[in-house]
Amino acid sequence: MSEIRRFAAEARGGTPENDNRRVKDSVKRLQATVVEFNYLRSDGGRVWESSPLLSTCRIDERSGSLQYNFPSGLRERLVEQALYSMISLRVQWEFDSKYGLVLYETLKRYADRDAAQPWWSVKTSELRDLLGCRDKLTDWKDFRRRALDPALEEIDRLAEFCVLVIETRQGRGRGGGQVVAVTFQIERKPKEVAAATIRELEKPKVQRRGERKAKAEDIASTVDARKALHFLTGADAGTRLKWVKRAEAMGIELPKTASVVENLARWVPQIAAALVAEERIR
Repeated sequence: MSEIRRFAAEARGGTPENDNRRVKDSVKRLQATVVEFNYLRSDGGRVWESSPLLSTCRIDERSGSLQYNFPSGLRERLVEQALYSMISLRVQWEFDSKYGLVLYETLKRYADRDAAQPWWSVKTSELRDLLGCRDKLTDWKDFRRRALDPALEEIDRLAEFCVLVIETRQGRGRGGGQVVAVTFQIERKPKEVAAATIRELEKPKVQRRGERKAKAEDIASTVDARKALHFLTGADAGTRLKWVKRAEAMGIELPKTASVVENLARWVPQIAAALVAEERIR
């Protein structure tokens, strides 16, 4: 038990405790956790099962031992090797997105198959259920932008494989109809790309978050600069002169004849964020 308390303290960045209060609370949370299985029988019939994660648990404070049991039905699933893959705990720990972690664990099963190009095809409704988005992000574009794409981006950075998504559309309409299914084509990373992934995993999580934030800010500033330049290039002389004066007030060093279209690129990017916001450019 002392080793468990020490490990838990290191994980949360605290100091070990002398009692088992936190361990007991964790055990009770695990006992309250429900595990669900959804699978297809060989005849194509769907089966749903649920079970608590843990059944009886026992802490012997004199011997310092923790004993726990899995429910009998769950034990049968845990020893069924065909359901599982070797999931790297190191990779799991590095995910920030819950969507990324769930999708990684699912795709890892297919990535481990002995196939030239593993793939997984799934209905969009089932994919939403898997990622916990049954009743939210109902528009496919929102679901893709806020759930699926961030998950794929994390997998691409952290996993030993990368993924290509192919949408299946049905019906008519803008964009070719409604997306009803997706196929994930899984490719194992080449040696040099895999080495870059390992280097990424070796970075502290805080460092990776900072790098992603800086990259996002760089992209945003580039987009704002393009918008601002496009706006002022087509604006009248009075509007350009107004922003020349604003730039001067902000302490920006300006070229002579700053309002001339040919000189805009030399100073507009420095005030692009303010210009885009105030002019309400979309």
